[in-house]
Amino acid sequence: MTIRRSLRVLLIILLVLAGIAWGSWSLVQARLADLGIERIEFSGTDLGWNRIAFRSVELVWSGNGRSLSLEAADPRLTLDWLDWQLDTLVTGPTRITQAGSLQPPSSSSPSPAPTSPTGRGANALELTLPDTMPFWLPRHLEIESLQASFPCQGSRCRFQGQLEFHREDERARAQVDATLARDDHTLAIQGDVRLGSGARAGTITGGEVRISGIRPWLPGSMAAELERLVPASATLRFSPGGEPTPGQWPMNVALTSEGGAGPAFEGEVVLHTGDPWRLDITRGRLTAALERWTQSGWLLKDLRADLPVTGVVAPSDARLTLASGATVRVRHMDAFGWDTLMWLDGVALSAGGLVVRLDDGQFSAEGPLALSAEELRYPGLVTQAWEMVANVRWRQALIADGELGNAAGAVMPFQVERDAGGALEADLSMVLTPDDEANHLAQTLAAWPESLTLDKGRVDVAANLAMPPQGSPDISGEILFDQASGLHRTMAWQELSGQVRGRWQGDRLSVSTESLELASLNPGVPIGPIRLGGDYEADTGAPGQGRLTLTEASAGFAGGSLSIPETTTWNLGEMPLRVPVDVRGMQLSALMNLYPTEGLAGEGTLEGRLPVVVGPEGVRIDDGRITALPPGGRLQLPADKLRGMVQGNAAMALVARAMENFHYRLLESGINYGEDGTLLLDLKLRGSSPEVDSDRPVVLNINLQEDIPALMTSLQLSGRVNEAVKERVRERLMQEGVETQ
Repeated sequence: MTIRRSLRVLLIILLVLAGIAWGSWSLVQARLADLGIERIEFSGTDLGWNRIAFRSVELVWSGNGRSLSLEAADPRLTLDWLDWQLDTLVTGPTRITQAGSLQPPSSSSPSPAPTSPTGRGANALELTLPDTMPFWLPRHLEIESLQASFPCQGSRCRFQGQLEFHREDERARAQVDATLARDDHTLAIQGDVRLGSGARAGTITGGEVRISGIRPWLPGSMAAELERLVPASATLRFSPGGEPTPGQWPMNVALTSEGGAGPAFEGEVVLHTGDPWRLDITRGRLTAALERWTQSGWLLKDLRADLPVTGVVAPSDARLTLASGATVRVRHMDAFGWDTLMWLDGVALSAGGLVVRLDDGQFSAEGPLALSAEELRYPGLVTQAWEMVANVRWRQALIADGELGNAAGAVMPFQVERDAGGALEADLSMVLTPDDEANHLAQTLAAWPESLTLDKGRVDVAANLAMPPQGSPDISGEILFDQASGLHRTMAWQELSGQVRGRWQGDRLSVSTESLELASLNPGVPIGPIRLGGDYEADTGAPGQGRLTLTEASAGFAGGSLSIPETTTWNLGEMPLRVPVDVRGMQLSALMNLYPTEGLAGEGTLEGRLPVVVGPEGVRIDDGRITALPPGGRLQLPADKLRGMVQGNAAMALVARAMENFHYRLLESGINYGEDGTLLLDLKLRGSSPEVDSDRPVVLNINLQEDIPALMTSLQLSGRVNEAVKERVRERLMQEGVETQ
């Protein structure tokens, strides 16, 4: 009876233990299922009083659209029964494989992955660590050889290396020595990270990570632009930067690198753990240096960047704001591959306030930008300092709006656009008025006459620059004159109106105008209105030896006109040039009024032709002819001047009396003008004079000589031209050692 009762009690105990075991295993299976572990298998179990070992362990886990399988060989676990802790876990070769994304169950079409508040999918890397060390985490974890395979960048990446983890109380240390491979690219990773600080077990307290083999891992869209800048290896050192809070790790970070531009970073950051993680840069400074770099037809020497920065970096994007003082400096820049040479010295790019983004490998920037050069040299421009201030927008293509100025004081609003292929196009404009930039062009354009100034009116200048990735720039522009008046050397010009277009492409220079009108040009005697129409083409290597074609060229003078009779073309490289000038409707009375002698008068209308010859030594007129139109007119010379010529000569006395009031029927004059400024008139007169005998015909042949430059100087000093011209004439004469009153 006692035996039977004992067996019954034993059976009940066994049933209870079996029930407890079955219930425990059911709970374990349920918990494993909750954790996403679909299958776990052990083989070759070896038990001891404080250890457990297996020949192998296999585990399959799925969740968040991913599937992981783990295979570990010879895992060995040591227990600390006194503290109820796992002391050591050591495994042999271990393999982790991540399969492709899984289809959600009972769904006929793919569903989008869950997104985080930042818009990234749930597959993003999660860095969250517990606030305290989990009780199940072993004090020492060693994986002799870990191999992992997972999808990355359209291929599969392979991780292989050794991992160690050691902790004591609430402090821990993790070390890794591994490689990450994709296709033929290998990234070497060495790390030593310290965790834990007091009760904050999940806090990174310091460490160092070194990575080498970086360049081949650039996204394809970035490789071409940044490959020469990205370093071959980098070392990251970090230490605590303040009191951590749940999910946030403030750190002081120092990044150094080797190769490429040698970028370095030092600053204060906050790492936000979770899904997805992000890095807030609260205060940082990025530096880089490159001795030589070629880009889009430019050669840059001694390039250095110093960029204070704040912003956010996340797994797939980044947003950085450059703080005040952000500068990129280049000692020297050359434009190579162009037919025309350009170079700049002392270039500085200031980018304080610029926002830079990197979104899925696409670079973009937006904000204010200032570019300056201590010296810019380019044919046709005066070498000097230049500065550009603009707002820029850059996403594959670059668009900039701003102002361009130089040391001479010229200011030009502009818009620049550079496409993804490297072609650049710029539009510049400038409004010239007497109060601002009108007189700054003399110190900007090498071909601009220094003595040319604007006193009244307005000039609108617009230019377009098209710069292909290879080849010479194409520069075109136009100038619109609106009642512009000013000075050129010792000539005053009034109310210039019209439009001039120009283009500089490769080795060709062209200028054209359809109708350019100047109300008056006064080199001492007024000429005007002047009308010009035509075009000019030349090689940029010899801009003064091109081909000039005039479709219209006329000038009002002395009540009549001077004009080129028909469309004519000249090659300025083939001197001398012969320019036929027709004289029409010139009034003798107006011509006499120009001469600075009192009592000189005349009446009549003149016409003729002046064969003007332009050569290297100057301008001359060979055998020009002027004739008075019928019925003739009247000519009166000053009596006091004529009496001085008589000197007891009866014949000359008769001529003097006749010229005091001479009525001519014929007036002809040969005209010759030399390069030295001497004008020779061979004047033939036929008519009568009431002072002699009105019925008696008088025939006179008179030879006159005049120094035209001296005459013009006398007229300019006589008060017939404005004070500015008189002052310039005085300055010129003083430089020549001539005294003036």
